[in-house]
Amino acid sequence: MIAPILPWLWLAAATATAAPPAAGPAPAAAAKPAAPAAASPAEPNQPAEAPADADERMDRGLELLNAKKLAQAAVVLRDLYAALPETDLRRDAAAFRLAGALTELGLVQAGIEYYLEILAGRRSPDLLGKTLGELKPLYERGMIEEWRFLDGVVYGSQYGDLEPEVADFVEYLQALGDLRLGFGSWGRARLESLAASDRLYGWRARYLLAVDRVAQRNDDGAEKLLRQILDNAAAPTDVRNLASLALARLLYERKNYEEAWTLYAQVRLPLVEQDVVLLEWAWDRIASEDNQRSLGMVVGLGAPIYRRLFAPERDLIRAMALRRLCQYRAAHLAVRDFREHYGALVRKARDREGLRDDPQIEQWAAWGTRLAPWARMRTRLRTEKAMAAQVGDDRLAQHLQALYGQRLAYTEDTLKRGLRGAIDSVADELLRVDEQMSLIDYEIGAGLMKPGGNRASHLTARSGELPYGSSQVFYRFDGEYWSDELGDFSVISDDRCLR
Repeated sequence: MIAPILPWLWLAAATATAAPPAAGPAPAAAAKPAAPAAASPAEPNQPAEAPADADERMDRGLELLNAKKLAQAAVVLRDLYAALPETDLRRDAAAFRLAGALTELGLVQAGIEYYLEILAGRRSPDLLGKTLGELKPLYERGMIEEWRFLDGVVYGSQYGDLEPEVADFVEYLQALGDLRLGFGSWGRARLESLAASDRLYGWRARYLLAVDRVAQRNDDGAEKLLRQILDNAAAPTDVRNLASLALARLLYERKNYEEAWTLYAQVRLPLVEQDVVLLEWAWDRIASEDNQRSLGMVVGLGAPIYRRLFAPERDLIRAMALRRLCQYRAAHLAVRDFREHYGALVRKARDREGLRDDPQIEQWAAWGTRLAPWARMRTRLRTEKAMAAQVGDDRLAQHLQALYGQRLAYTEDTLKRGLRGAIDSVADELLRVDEQMSLIDYEIGAGLMKPGGNRASHLTARSGELPYGSSQVFYRFDGEYWSDELGDFSVISDDRCLR
């Protein structure tokens, strides 16, 4: 029996819109990364006095903002920010407006830097809550480096009067910080208090408590919390998605494949993040011996949007399903296709030579492991840096280029430092799948050598017959994908095994 290689990475990150886990071996507890390099928008030499026309310049900036002339407003507000001394509270007000203008212009990281500058300085108490409110949706969209925001700004800090949703957001992040730093009792107490409410972060607190119970090997307690989320129509959609995925994984491990299948079908993530869900769904179908559907999932995973997915299990699932249908020649061809596609890389993985020099392995290591958020951030920063170069004002453009250069340098350094371990994970995964493929090839040979095995193709149980009397219409797959059907493919394939 071939054991499936499943990427059971629990969503312990528990960010509000955490992406599904990347394919690969389960990681150890999240380690705190090195402190990020500063990308402060502050000028190196602060002026001693405010300019006499500071108020007029602020009014001009606000007028331009209200007129939606964002680029012009950003120039005025940036010049004012640079001209004000650090002790002048108008400087934070200018930074807050400037951050909003930059974010609306699509220069999100530049806006984040100014928001974080306000929070770190804590000079304007009346702006702290507003700034957290602006950062909250950006954090939820995964656009802020989590440890930088959590450990460097939010964790351990106290804030005054906040809007209920923002106060919940801060409390949730501080609870997450407690759990990750080993202060479990404090973190759980915070989450229990949050979970008593029906606001957004109350539901997210319930989910994080369920994840924490899984980490404590209390699967029954986790299942109870997850079912409470799914049974309540008031639960937010994104929390229901995470709860469905988490419960599906629990049920799979308990061999309750049919209910796990139903829960996987309820997960509605953005298309680009649906790849690992489809992969786990395919494993569920393999485990329940629904081989035609598992083959269909493999077809769906071949869509161009998943071209960066590192998942050699796709070939393994295909070969395994065909072998179980006694489609021996097709299964052998699937193994051969895997060897043709991955053979050179498998040899490099076995010899542990040339891995770092191979662009394909490096890409998989960046996009198919826990480094994926950093790879996405690098892509976004490069895009925004190119946009910043088009800003009409030379001084602002130069400043933004320097700011993005610092953040890109830190992101590149983080990727570089994590790449060695990620490449090792990719190599180990390739070797594991190659070993399973060898076992399938052996089983194919053993199946052909069984008495009567050569007659199997003449005695078939045609479980995949086209239901000609059905109201459905069937088409031969021609390689064209539609985004709403990637999880619905089913391959009609004869079961040629003797029963």
